[in-house]
Amino acid sequence: MPRSEYALTEADRAVIHALQIAPRADWSRLAPVLRSRPDTLARRWARITAAGTAWCGTLGLHTGETPPCLAWIEVLCTGGRSQVRSALLTEDPHVLSVFETTGDRAMLLFVAFPDLSMLDEHLSTRLSRLPGVTGTRTHLVTAVHRSGPRWRLDRLTPAQTHRLIDLPGRPREPGAGAVPSLRPEDRRLVLALAEDSRLSVAELARRQGGSESATRRRLIRLESSGTLTHHCRPAPLYSGWPVSVVMWADSPTADLTAVPPIVHLRETVEFMSITGPHNLAIALTLRSLEDLPACASTLMRRMPGLRIADSFVVLRCHKFAAQVLGPDGRRTRTVPPDIWSRPVPLPTGL
Repeated sequence: MPRSEYALTEADRAVIHALQIAPRADWSRLAPVLRSRPDTLARRWARITAAGTAWCGTLGLHTGETPPCLAWIEVLCTGGRSQVRSALLTEDPHVLSVFETTGDRAMLLFVAFPDLSMLDEHLSTRLSRLPGVTGTRTHLVTAVHRSGPRWRLDRLTPAQTHRLIDLPGRPREPGAGAVPSLRPEDRRLVLALAEDSRLSVAELARRQGGSESATRRRLIRLESSGTLTHHCRPAPLYSGWPVSVVMWADSPTADLTAVPPIVHLRETVEFMSITGPHNLAIALTLRSLEDLPACASTLMRRMPGLRIADSFVVLRCHKFAAQVLGPDGRRTRTVPPDIWSRPVPLPTGL
C-alpha cells in the first residue's frame, strides 16, 4: 500500500499520547479523557499497531540491585556486506537499537548487558567478527538523565494530561530503594511484555503457564519498583518528527545531579552521561534537517559551557528499543531483549 495510507491522524496521535502517559490503562478509563468510546479506541489502536505506525513495548533491564551495563557503540566498517552486518546486529538480543548514520562510523548501536564482562565478551566474540568491521568505539553510560520512553507527542491538553497521571497502568519512576532481583519467571514476563506492554494479566498468565493472581502480583512488584519501563512510540517517519540526530557533547560540569534544562526541550529524546573523550550523548528528534542548527544553538544557550563535539544524522533505523523497523520505518516485529543470555560467538571469517 502507498505510504500515505499509513499516515497517523490527529485522533491517532491523541491515542498515542495517552498511551505514552498510561500505557497499560484500560480503554474504558481512557475513553472519557479522549472523548470517545472504549470499543472505538480499541479498534483504532488495533489498526495503528497492525500498520506498524506505533507500538507499546516494555524494557526491564535491571538484573538485581545493580543497574545494567548500557553503552553506545560506534562501529567502523568497510562498505561491503552491509546487509549481512545489519541483519546480524538486528537479531542480537543485547543490541537494543541499530542506526546507520552519517559521519566516519558506519553504524551506531545502543546495547545492554548485565555486567562489563559480558559486554567485553560480546565485543570480542560477536562485534569484532561481523563482516567488514574494522573497529569499534565503546562509550559506557554512567547516568541516564532522560530516556526515550519519556518523549511525548504532546497532542493532549494539559487538563487531559492531568486526568491521565494517576490512572492505573501509568509507569512509575524508579524508587530510591534497591531494585528486586529478576527471577527466571520475572524475565519471562519482561520478554512477553517487550512485544506488547498492553497484554492483559490473563494473557500473560496463559503464556507463562501460571495463575492470574501470581502474575498480577509479580507485575505490580516489578512496576512499583521501577524495574519495568513501559513505553508507547510512534514510528518516527509517521510521527511528524522524522529526523533523528545523535550528538557527542562536552559539559564543563561533570556532576549533572541537577538535571539540566535541555532535558526538557521538545526535541530531546535521550540525554546521558558517558565515558570517553566526550561526556554527554544527546539524541534528538526533529521536524526537518533544517531545524538542526537552531536546535544546537538552543542546547548551547540553555546549558552554558556545553560544547557539541560531533553530530550525526540517522540515515536508517533498523531497530529501536528491541523493535525491528522495516525500510519504510514501520515496526515489523520484536526481538526479545534477553540481555541475560550469554553472547553466542560468531564464526570467524563470516
